[in-house]
Amino acid sequence: MKEENFVRLSTSFEDQIREGSIFLGGDILSYKNFEITNVEPRENQLERLKKIERIKIKLEDAGLGGGTEVLKEYEETSERDIFLAKEMEDLSTSIVSLRSLMMDLKEKIDIEFKSGIQKINKEFQEFFALMFGGGSAFLTVVAQQKKNKDEDMESSNDENIVFEHGIEISVSLPHKKVKELQALSGGERSLASIALLFAISQVNPPPFLVLDETDAALDEANSRKYGDMLEKLSKHSQLIVVTHNRETMSRAGVLYGVTVGSDGASKLLSVKFEEAVAIAK
Repeated sequence: MKEENFVRLSTSFEDQIREGSIFLGGDILSYKNFEITNVEPRENQLERLKKIERIKIKLEDAGLGGGTEVLKEYEETSERDIFLAKEMEDLSTSIVSLRSLMMDLKEKIDIEFKSGIQKINKEFQEFFALMFGGGSAFLTVVAQQKKNKDEDMESSNDENIVFEHGIEISVSLPHKKVKELQALSGGERSLASIALLFAISQVNPPPFLVLDETDAALDEANSRKYGDMLEKLSKHSQLIVVTHNRETMSRAGVLYGVTVGSDGASKLLSVKFEEAVAIAK
């Protein structure tokens, strides 16, 4: 009877080892180095066997193969988790760095913007006074509150308020009480706009400027003022001016034009005023 029980238990044990090798591979044989220090009660052994059976059923339902594959997948998943955790840490560090950089850039942009407005105002005043024979003109930075469109307009939360910055142009003509650009005549607004554009260009003068019919709306008197501005502008940048205005053309160093010859073909002409004046004398 004992021999039969031993054979039955041995067979069952071998079956367990065989099933375990399917899930754990050769690592199942490590039981040979395991020393039994105390024997668990029969109830605990049965409970452990039931737990093992439940785990085997779950592994079978998951469609997993041998134990080697399970361990390999576990190791790959663990490595992936470690990699993703490091990536998350790097992203968190990058977010902090980017926010700090954004704050630094915002502060630097604000400083550069205010400094640029001051430089433009200095040039704007000079060009404006040259254009109108006096007066004053300057730019002012204004901030206006605006509700965030994505939020409820009736919400009073300060986080929903967006501050938009704009520019106001203030002018004062000599012998006039006009203080707003809209109150100027069309020609005066054109001159003031040209003076502002020239002032902006002179904060950081470019090598050359191309002006295409910017004097088209000016009368003869204002054209002379426009010519004075061109002469001031030409001290810092080379000008290429497209114009039909005689006053503007008289301020040029070299005049280029297109004419039609006796054969009906178009020809390009160039005249240097200094040489032309010398020949005329």
